[in-house]
Amino acid sequence: MKQYVYIFKDEKEIFKGKIANIAIKDAYITKKSIELFDDEDPCIIHQSYVIKEYVDVLLDIFKKNDNKEIIVKDYLDDLDFLDYQDLDKIKIRLKGWYYGYLFR
Repeated sequence: MKQYVYIFKDEKEIFKGKIANIAIKDAYITKKSIELFDDEDPCIIHQSYVIKEYVDVLLDIFKKNDNKEIIVKDYLDDLDFLDYQDLDKIKIRLKGWYYGYLFR
């Protein structure tokens, strides 16, 4: 995945990097791995697939809103898998190639 994101909490950058490297709660990775693969102790291949599934959720939100910034409090039910403190204070900005456009 070529997309890069910046994650801010109260306007302070707390993450900058590939979208595939965002922090996801371990419990959600395990839960989704059980759902998809019946695997309670997911191997790296299953973990990678599950992470991709969650990243796709995030990218779908960007796509649906035709926006390059998400205010997480508006999508708490959809993004509760994110492993960051105070999700209601988090903003995520997209940078990189995304659906044929270069965002900065």
